Amino acid sequence: MNCQNLLYRIVVISLVICALLGCGETEDTSSIALSETVIEDTASFSGSVVDETGNPIAGLMLGIRPFKIDDNTGAWTYLSVLEAETDDIGYFSITDIHPGEFQFMLAPGYRDGLSPETEHQLLSIKIGDFTYHPKDLRRFPFTRDTFSITPGVRIENVEVTVRLRMRIRAKISFADGTPLVNKEVGITIKTRDLHGNRSGSIGVTLQTDAEGYFIQYVERDRTTSYTVSANYKGLSTGLEEFVLKVGERREDLILELPGPPR
Repeated sequence: MNCQNLLYRIVVISLVICALLGCGETEDTSSIALSETVIEDTASFSGSVVDETGNPIAGLMLGIRPFKIDDNTGAWTYLSVLEAETDDIGYFSITDIHPGEFQFMLAPGYRDGLSPETEHQLLSIKIGDFTYHPKDLRRFPFTRDTFSITPGVRIENVEVTVRLRMRIRAKISFADGTPLVNKEVGITIKTRDLHGNRSGSIGVTLQTDAEGYFIQYVERDRTTSYTVSANYKGLSTGLEEFVLKVGERREDLILELPGPPR
């Protein structure tokens, strides 16, 4: 399995916040002044989640993952995750946050017993007058740039913008139409930008679901062409090249293995 299939894959917001009175007016992104109301020792973090067109995203699980850093060793110790689900209008609220550092994440969903994945990717987060855009959603900056919150701070009206992650979903079947269900398959995906300046290839082992489908997420910041092939117990098959624009998905692919079920 690749790193995207971690038991708890997270998308970390690369942002440092010093919770001070007022709204941030400095261009120094290492600290952002926030409007706050001091109410108690624990803090809260609330707002709404929308897509690129401003439509609310309902039923999205979000989480705050507090952690501590050992001053002597630099080792990170993660604490229990605090979760919340957006309601019908995209609103969320996470309370009882203890002061200190934490990571804000989009929690993964579970599908047919397979490893969890996040269906959305973070595009931006707006707090007061400041809007933050992650630099690279394909990387996991575990060791830098996190939230820091002070006791009793209530951070409100946060606007989180997300979009569905780009992905390739394909069904694998044998020549007689029998789907290859609940099996591990070798998948190779070759990529090429439309100008021919960039090319690459990834090889992964993925598990098909109860209907014979596999899903591979592909995060790209430009229009890219893809070629997908599969190998199972000596049987190989491939697809013609196709193109995905930024934010698009391909859900209707069928890979047919030459031969009877095995």
